[in-house]
Amino acid sequence: MNSHRIAVTDWIEFEDERHQVAGLDGATVRLRSETGRVQTIMLSVILADPSFRADANPPPEPQADASTRLDPGGTLASLKPEVRDAALDLEGHLREVESGFRSGNPLDAAPGEPRPEYAPDQTMTTRVEAKAAELDLSKRSIHLLRQKYAEQGLWGLVDQRKARISNPLRNVDHRAVQAIRDQAAAERNDSSATVGGRFYRRVRNRLDAEHGLGVVPLPGRDSFRRIVGHILNKSPAAPAYQRASLANQPDRPFGTVVARRPGEVVMLDTTPLDVMAYDPGSDAKIRVELTLALDVATRSILAWRLTPEGTKAIDIGLLLADVMTPEPMRPAWQDALRYQMLRVPYERVMSVDERLAEAAARPVIYPETLLYDHGKPYVSDVVQRACTRWKIDLQDARKLKPTDKPHVERVFKTIREQFAEHVAGYKGFNVAHRGLTVDEQARWTIDELCEFFAEYVIAVYQRRHHRGLSAHGFPDLHVSPNEAYGMAIGWAGYVVCPRDPNIYFELLPIAPRVIHPYGVELNHLTYNADILYRYRESKSVYPDGRWPVRYDPRNLLHAYFLDPADGQWHVLRWTHALSQHQPFTDITLREAKRLISLRGINPADQDEVAAALVDLQNRTDAPETWTRTDRKRLSRDSHRGSTQARDIQRGAAPVDEHPPLAAVPDLEEEAEDWSEIDLASIQPAEIWNPHTSQEG
Repeated sequence: MNSHRIAVTDWIEFEDERHQVAGLDGATVRLRSETGRVQTIMLSVILADPSFRADANPPPEPQADASTRLDPGGTLASLKPEVRDAALDLEGHLREVESGFRSGNPLDAAPGEPRPEYAPDQTMTTRVEAKAAELDLSKRSIHLLRQKYAEQGLWGLVDQRKARISNPLRNVDHRAVQAIRDQAAAERNDSSATVGGRFYRRVRNRLDAEHGLGVVPLPGRDSFRRIVGHILNKSPAAPAYQRASLANQPDRPFGTVVARRPGEVVMLDTTPLDVMAYDPGSDAKIRVELTLALDVATRSILAWRLTPEGTKAIDIGLLLADVMTPEPMRPAWQDALRYQMLRVPYERVMSVDERLAEAAARPVIYPETLLYDHGKPYVSDVVQRACTRWKIDLQDARKLKPTDKPHVERVFKTIREQFAEHVAGYKGFNVAHRGLTVDEQARWTIDELCEFFAEYVIAVYQRRHHRGLSAHGFPDLHVSPNEAYGMAIGWAGYVVCPRDPNIYFELLPIAPRVIHPYGVELNHLTYNADILYRYRESKSVYPDGRWPVRYDPRNLLHAYFLDPADGQWHVLRWTHALSQHQPFTDITLREAKRLISLRGINPADQDEVAAALVDLQNRTDAPETWTRTDRKRLSRDSHRGSTQARDIQRGAAPVDEHPPLAAVPDLEEEAEDWSEIDLASIQPAEIWNPHTSQEG
C-alpha cells in the first residue's frame, strides 16, 4: 500500500483536474481547482479514487494581467479620489509604525506626535500590536501591508477590488482580433457597410479560410459590434472618405519641415473651395478651386488663384509669377493695408523695387524650393520650365500623403472656418454637411470671390496672430505672418525678385510649327498675322528647323509669336474667328470636335469647327435651351478668357497687333436718351453663316 503526504498548498490530480490543497481538517480536505472551483471532500474518497495523483506539477504561471503592465503611478492617479485617499491614509499609518510619525519625518511632526505607543523607544512588536488594535486588523495583516509597501510602494496599499483594469477583449480570441484588423484594412476603400452585416460575414469567412471551418469562435453580432468599436478607430460603417483619410495617415509622428528664412520652402496645393460661384450671364452655379502658395517660414499666403473646377498648368506657372509680384492695392482698402505698414526697411526696399509703392501688405518673396503633390498641373512642362527659368528647386511630396504638406493643409481648414463659411453659397466640405438651398444662395461671381478672398488675406489672415509663429526667445509671444516676415527680413535680408514683362508669354506651352503661306496650324486650327508674311517658307533660325508658337489653353482664339528681329511678341488670330466668337478653352474645342465626329465629319475641317463653336456659344440667345453642361462651359470659358486678359495686363508685356477691346458706352451720359429709343426700329443682327463668312 502506497503512502502519500499531503500538505496545504500542495498540488494533486483528482478527477482529471489539478487541485491545490487549501486546507485540512481531520478526515476532510478543502480543494481549489485550476478554474477556481472550491470543494470539501473526504480524504478517504480522494485516496481511493483511481484518478488521484499526488505531487502533481503546479499549473504554468498565468500571463501577467493588464494592470501589471501599466504604470502604477499613472494607474493610481486615475483612481477615484476616495480609493486614492484610503491608500494615502494607510501609508500614513505604516509610516507611523516605522518611525512614530505619519509623515515619516521627525522634522515634519504633527501636533502630539509621536504618540506614546509609537514612540521610538517602543519595540516594533509593540507598535505593530498597537496599530493592529487601532485599525481593527490582525498583526499578520499589518506585517503583510508593510511587506507590500516595501515591495510595491503606494500601489501595494490600494484596494485591488476597486482598482481592477477593465479589458473588454479579455474573452476574445486573439486570432479574431487580428482578423478584424486585417479585414478593416482590406476594405478601407470600399463603400460603408454595417458592422453586423457584411463586415461580420467577411471576418467569419476570413477566419474559416485561415484556421479552418468554425475553429475560431466569433461572439454574437451585438457583442461583435462592441468589440469592433474597441479595436478600430473608425468603424466600417463610418463614411468612406473618413476611413480612406485615416488609411493614408502615417503610422508614426509627422515629420517637420523646417524653414528659417522667407522663401526657403514654399508649399503649393489646390483644393475645392467650399463656395459655389454664380454666373449671371448664364445663370449657372460654378464649382471653384483654390490654389495657394504658402511660405513655411512666415506662414504667409504669397499668392492664390480661384479658377473654375479643373486647374490648368498655366495657372500654376502664373501663380509662381504672382508670388514674386506685389499685390496691388484696391481703391476701397484702408491705408493700413499698404506695403509700407509692414515692419521692413521700406525706403531701402523701394529703392530696388518701385512697384511696392502701390502694393498691399503682402510679402513679396523669391522662392528657393517648391513642395508640391503629384497633381497633373504641378508636374507639367510649364511648371518645370518656370522653375528652371528662375532657378527654383522642386521637391514633390509622396503620393496620397497630405501629411507631407501639413502647413498648407491646415491653412485650407483655416480658410474654410474664417472665410468660406461666411460667404453666400457655402456648400460645406462634404455632402453630409451640405444644405438643400446652396444653389439658391450662390450670388457671387468668381471675380467677386477673388476680390473678397484678396481682402481676407491682406486684412485678416496676414495680420492675425498665428499659434505656429512666435518671437525668438519668447515662445508664448505669438506673432502674425506679416510680423514674422518683418523679423525674418532683419536677419535674412531682402532678396530682389526677378522682373520680366514677357514672363506671361514665356510660361505658355510651346508648339513648334512650320509657317505656311496661309499661317500656322495648331490643334487643327489655323492662325495668321501680318508678321508671319516675312517668315513664310523661310528656314527657321531654331535648331529643329521649326518656329516656336505659344498658346494659352484658356483662350484658343489667339496664339503668340516672338519676332526674332526685334524681340516683340505678336498676336496670331484664328483665321475663322469672327467678332461673335467668345474666348474658348481647349476643353470647349475638344467638345466641339467630338460633336463633329458624331456627325461623321472630319474634325480637322475648320469650317465645321467654327460652326460647332458658334452652336455652343450662341446658345446664350436661347436661355430656355440651356443645359447644366452648357452653363458650366460658358461660365468657365468666360472667366478664363478674362483671367488671361488680366495676366497679360499684369505682366505689362509689349504686344503688337493685339485685338482692341470694344468701346464701352458711358451709361450715365446716355441714360437720359434711352427712354426716347424706339425699340421697334432696331434692326436685328444677321445670323452668322460659317460657309459664307470667308467669302469676299
